[in-house]
Amino acid sequence: MKNIIIFVCLAFCAIFHFSCANSPKNAKADRYVVVLSLDGFRSDYPEMAHTPTLDSLARVGVRADFRPCFPSVTFSNHYAMATGLHPDHHGLINNYFYAEDLDKIYTIGNREAVSNPDFYGGEPIWNTAERQGVKAANFYWVGSETPVNGRQPSIWKPFASSVSFRNRADSVLAWLRLPLEERPRLLMWYIEEPDAIGHSATPDSSATIRMVEELDQLLNYFFTEARQLDIFDRIDFMVLSDHGMGTYYPENYVNLNDYLPRDSFDYVFDGVPTLLYTKESYRETAYEILQHVPNIEVYKKEEIPAKYHYGTHPRISNLVVIPKIGTYVQFRANSSPRLGGAHGYDNYVPTMQAIFYAAGPSFKSGERLPAIANVNLYLLICKLLDLQPAPNDGTEEEVAGLLK
Repeated sequence: MKNIIIFVCLAFCAIFHFSCANSPKNAKADRYVVVLSLDGFRSDYPEMAHTPTLDSLARVGVRADFRPCFPSVTFSNHYAMATGLHPDHHGLINNYFYAEDLDKIYTIGNREAVSNPDFYGGEPIWNTAERQGVKAANFYWVGSETPVNGRQPSIWKPFASSVSFRNRADSVLAWLRLPLEERPRLLMWYIEEPDAIGHSATPDSSATIRMVEELDQLLNYFFTEARQLDIFDRIDFMVLSDHGMGTYYPENYVNLNDYLPRDSFDYVFDGVPTLLYTKESYRETAYEILQHVPNIEVYKKEEIPAKYHYGTHPRISNLVVIPKIGTYVQFRANSSPRLGGAHGYDNYVPTMQAIFYAAGPSFKSGERLPAIANVNLYLLICKLLDLQPAPNDGTEEEVAGLLK
């Protein structure tokens, strides 16, 4: 088995080595970028599971931990990667929140909210591409289901979990086989695992590890098929995730209903983090009480630590509760502590770190690099496709460190 894995890795290396040596001189004019996000794929899962495809990708390309933005939740971070902006700057400040400027509530399960462009600031990368004449295709990336600033990708899909992962892979491959005049050069797709299983079974469970290995097998299928494309040697591939996953324990559970009167808050969005929109007259009292609640940290909006890049957007609540790793927070009349998996915590802790793998004609080969901030994805794609970027929070030096 070991010899087979080595052979596959060498074959993959050989393909990319050949492609780099034979890339056209005007490579960027005929380059393609394919980005896959595996929701909740923690940075250390490949060391916990059998992932020969990801291991191969690391050998021929670059690998790094991908640091999410705060809060380390799915919608905020997918849109941060798409725009290159921290949630404090693009406005999708959590999976669930109250937008004072719109007098509306955003929740990820509300189709009307998800498809309302007023919630989405900045310029997503597919709009940057389309605005500059580069076709984009998108399979479920956050923000693509609504016309942000009046634009959407040439191809996009409304989210439906019933579409199998294999079918999603086949759709991306089919888009890469389209006639040249119809073919997108930027393709982004999304899979909601291993996040879902990590929440229910915890990230260290055998069920989560099995899912990680199934996803690696899907990647093997995708790359096997992609190798048959006549444009394979002109594609830069990235496999990444939005955040990691931590385990929380019943003994650390916090129910804020035990400490605070619910009718003193206009809006409450509990979980990790917890956003508390207090009545203004109660903010100081709530703040004082919360400072003595175990296993959490509480911040006034204007006093959130600078490292989080969070606290200036008007949609952020006037109090923000950040549970410590291992703790889950609710604000419910009736609730029960349990074991589970969660994210949304401090985006610098190890269990919140995501994956980043990239290989293709533009990337360095065989390098494990220091952690990079995920807001750099926008700027990176602009570099790969020779696009003029919109204002963003990326760092040129971090992006340059990935490339040849």
